[in-house]
Amino acid sequence: MSQLDSMSQELPATGMEKFLEDNFRKLVWLFVVVVVAIVAYGIIHHQQTAAANEAAEEFTSAKTVEDCDLVISRHSGTNAAANALLTKADMLWKQNKKSSAVEALKEFTTKHAKHPLFVHTLLGLGTKLDAMGERKEAQAVFERITREFPTSEAAPLAQVRLGDLLWAEGKQDEAKKAYEDLAVKFPDMPEYQSLGQNRLNWIAASLPTKEVDPPPAPKIEPKPGETPSIPGMPKINLTPGAGGLGATIAPPGAVPSAPAPTPSVTPTPAAAPAPATPAPSSPSTPASQPEPKKP
Repeated sequence: MSQLDSMSQELPATGMEKFLEDNFRKLVWLFVVVVVAIVAYGIIHHQQTAAANEAAEEFTSAKTVEDCDLVISRHSGTNAAANALLTKADMLWKQNKKSSAVEALKEFTTKHAKHPLFVHTLLGLGTKLDAMGERKEAQAVFERITREFPTSEAAPLAQVRLGDLLWAEGKQDEAKKAYEDLAVKFPDMPEYQSLGQNRLNWIAASLPTKEVDPPPAPKIEPKPGETPSIPGMPKINLTPGAGGLGATIAPPGAVPSAPAPTPSVTPTPAAAPAPATPAPSSPSTPASQPEPKKP
């Protein structure tokens, strides 16, 4: 019995040794390949991390549209390039370059479908298209959000925007359907259901979807003897003011000023004439004597 046990123990050991002898070179090559793969993965991961950090630094320092374009061209396919596209679109929209901003958002939705802000970017794209009057494209974007991303945070808001767009186009039945679907598609979001119900009430009340021009201002009739005022025309005063001043013209919008007071003039009394001084008598001229009385 003991001999059988010893033989059974020797057989597995002998088989293992033989396996190692026959496959030693293969095992060595396999080990070398694994080591090389691990080292290569480490190098690639390190390079990707360094490139991502560099791209993030460049994106953080981007201040203009041109800076964003550099990040996009140098680091294509990275999150930094995607963020640069979003920043570029925002800058262009603020600069009133709306078509270029929409094109940047479309490029983002084409190249960065896995970005965490992808659905919110779609919502922004639809809103901007609606603001530009591109309602068909905007409707397609809102419908895509509710269809492909029904559990996202942007889905109920896209449903509301879809109803608003249809209502603005005069499609009240379709708009009502969009608002009613809020309670069906998003039963756990009462705030959006309240928005939909409010809009349904407005539709039932036949409220206008566009602003109405106010009534014209009442016409003011001039008083008797008063010259009617014409917008933009200077005010002419034909009545002479105190002191004999003539007509005056005031610029439009100026407040007429009171006429300047005429300075009072006090007459200065004339100086009294100086007393005449008698001229001295000449020595060659005798002084006149009184004539003697006759007896």
